[in-house]
Amino acid sequence: MAASMLRISPEVARQAAHWHMLMLDDGVSPAQREACTRWRAAAPEHERAWQKAERVRAQLGLLPPRLAMGTLDRERRQAMKQLLTLAIVAPLGYLGYRQLSPQPAYATVVGQHRRFTLADGTLLDLNTDTVVDVRLEERQRLITLQRGEVLVVSGPDASSTHHRPLRVASGQGLMEAMGTRFMVRQRERSTQLSVLEGAVRVSPFEGARHTIEAGQQLTFDAQGQGHRGIAREQDSLWTQGQLVVEDMPLRQFLSELGRYRSGWLRCQPEAAHLRISGTFQLGNTDAILAALPATLPVNVDYRTRYWVTVTTH
Repeated sequence: MAASMLRISPEVARQAAHWHMLMLDDGVSPAQREACTRWRAAAPEHERAWQKAERVRAQLGLLPPRLAMGTLDRERRQAMKQLLTLAIVAPLGYLGYRQLSPQPAYATVVGQHRRFTLADGTLLDLNTDTVVDVRLEERQRLITLQRGEVLVVSGPDASSTHHRPLRVASGQGLMEAMGTRFMVRQRERSTQLSVLEGAVRVSPFEGARHTIEAGQQLTFDAQGQGHRGIAREQDSLWTQGQLVVEDMPLRQFLSELGRYRSGWLRCQPEAAHLRISGTFQLGNTDAILAALPATLPVNVDYRTRYWVTVTTH
């Protein structure tokens, strides 16, 4: 069996994540570098895990090139280690495309919406093609968004004898709920946070912390760079099977619609800047496409069921 196909145990993955992050620290000592080299050479599985961590960082951008670990608090370091550990354990073919943990407990396929109630009372709505990992630990309640989009309504955690903060980890940082209802969407190289009720404290993996209030949206990268916007209640209506848009460019609309169907959905450049508004039922994306020529000067061309192009007349 090829080395890249051999299984890596969760324990070795955790060790690899530890050493990998330590080596990214500007303050790592020569003795620590030597110890890491010895660990890598101790077993073939160790070196496979190390190489997998390198590929994960390159392909998914889970970690910045240099971390300066001394500037990061314990929670952020722990969340980053958990993300990297999950990615190391995952089958290589799933990297950057499918879920990062085999057989996840909380997941949806393309076009599906599911709702879960966790043991602490927290409600999770998972949008299309979403995977989350949930760990209700002694010191915290951690939801790791591996792919897709989730709406979170923080639970009372009534069964716990002490306060356990509710946190959501993404590929770019950590978000802590402050009695709230909010959405988190994992984009290609950024995280989009929309706070609908309450507030959320945001801790990018590098960069300053700040608090996002109800009605605000923040898109940020691992260094804390990004932009703010308005969080709209209508953007959560995917929980009711609806996509609501106002004066949206057709290219962006088709990109959003494409999240809910398999295959390739695109438009010609000539049609990209046409504007569209309306409320669309996501249960039948073919019906949405069929109705486009009634409102826009376009044709919808099906090369196959999974290869659709919108063109102008």
